[in-house]
Amino acid sequence: MRFRFLVFAVAALALAAAPAGAKPTPEPGGANQARAVVGTLHDVLFNGQARIKKMVLAKPDNSPDESYADDASTTWIVLRALMSNGTPRVLEMTQFSASIIDTDGVAVAAQPDKVRPAGMVTNIPPGGAWHETVLFAVPKGFKPVKIVLVSASARYKSFRIAIAPSDMP
Repeated sequence: MRFRFLVFAVAALALAAAPAGAKPTPEPGGANQARAVVGTLHDVLFNGQARIKKMVLAKPDNSPDESYADDASTTWIVLRALMSNGTPRVLEMTQFSASIIDTDGVAVAAQPDKVRPAGMVTNIPPGGAWHETVLFAVPKGFKPVKIVLVSASARYKSFRIAIAPSDMP
């Protein structure tokens, strides 16, 4: 009986000592945020499978693969990068899902045919590289702050790439 009273007394003191209206500490990033390698356009990033470097944002260059022009409601932004196989075996990889995110957290996904090479990256030897191009059609006035490249394999982290205002074309 005496033990129950002590447990009750300690619990009552703990509740009384807790600040009124205290809120729990939220988990950073939210419940569904992808695990990611974080960096800037100027970093070399590696997720255990692919290495990305020499990243730059630009306007489309009017080549046959990039013949997109801005219009009254849309602006085109191109991410160009050098990717390489960071594994000790020949790489066969489904392409990333790519999104560009603004200051409010609004994400604009790149259409799958605008992530190039489209579909798959195949037969890349260990250390071998390829040019990655991602075209984003964003609304006029869109102020991007990051690009997220989500790996098709849950085994490998995504890339979360910060964009500074000076990085914009």
